[in-house]
Parts: sequence; structure tokens; C-alpha cells
Amino acid sequence: MAHSLSQDEIEASLSKKGFNRSHTDHRYFILYINGKKEAATFLSHGKNQDIGAPLINAMARELGLATKEFVDLVKCPLSVEELLAIKKERLANSLKILRRG
Repeated sequence: MAHSLSQDEIEASLSKKGFNRSHTDHRYFILYINGKKEAATFLSHGKNQDIGAPLINAMARELGLATKEFVDLVKCPLSVEELLAIKKERLANSLKILRRG
């Protein structure tokens, strides 16, 4: 499934969802909940270029999401609360696997 999102679209959506953009040379977006860093990802430099599947996949992994979930986060069907629930569920499942191993 090929996806392409624009830098501006990603930046605007993450900002609306409560991610803070770092004030450095890099576009680094961090989501803080109650002062705790919950998620973070980098966004490429440049002027509103399209971000292709390889970078979208990388950003999704940084946030602990599947690519489709990341696209949903940007396009808005996925809320920050759902993002955090997915991350929490995946962490719990990982811990179960580790305990069994």
C-alpha cells in the first residue's frame, strides 16, 4: 500500500494533536502528556515535499505505530488517545511475550 503525505500536512496534523516541534535545526516532534515524553518522531527538512513510504514507515515505527495507523493519525481518524492506547497495548503484549520466554 503506497502512501504519500506532504511535510506541511504531517507537521500541521502532529501540531494539532498536541505534538511540540523542537526549536532546533531538525523538525523533531515530541508528544508530552502530563510532562512525560510519550512519543517522538523526526520530519525531513525541505519545502513541503512529499514524504514517501520509506520515511512514513520510519516515522510510524518511531511512534510505535503501523504505517496505516500513522497515516490515520495524520489524516485524523486516529486520535492521540488512540495512539497512546495502541502503544500501551503493544507494550503490554511485548511484556507478556518476554515473561513467557
